[in-house]
Amino acid sequence: MFTQAAQRFKPGASVQAHLLLAAVLWSFIGVYLLIRGVLLYGDGAYWPPLVALAAGALKAYFMLIPSARKNIVRILALQENTCLGAVYSFKMWALVVVMMVAGRVLRGFGLPEFWVALIYLAVGLSLLLASGLFWRQWSRRRPA
Repeated sequence: MFTQAAQRFKPGASVQAHLLLAAVLWSFIGVYLLIRGVLLYGDGAYWPPLVALAAGALKAYFMLIPSARKNIVRILALQENTCLGAVYSFKMWALVVVMMVAGRVLRGFGLPEFWVALIYLAVGLSLLLASGLFWRQWSRRRPA
């Protein structure tokens, strides 16, 4: 009885919608963190943000792009009308929670804004770069 009611209210979505949601989430959070990083960065030197952005590109290449590829393969294997929450695996959702908690701890830890800004720049760029894989896969599957 409970599973029947749960199925009725389940926010089911197409594979295409899962790809779009993943692309939007990664892009939005990436842009948000980049903007926060730029606004927090108060030093006049240009090289620290450039180093942070280079670190973000490396993080994207070695960590987030491989994760995005795995997630795309997993999404493509989903059946149509799968719950929208399946956009990420349980492991990925746990990582999202860990990253959110880490962000809170980072801000509450008393780390100077200079360093928080650089971390935001690095993580924001890495998310934005990796989101491109989701956007490409979404656009390939769109009906003409």
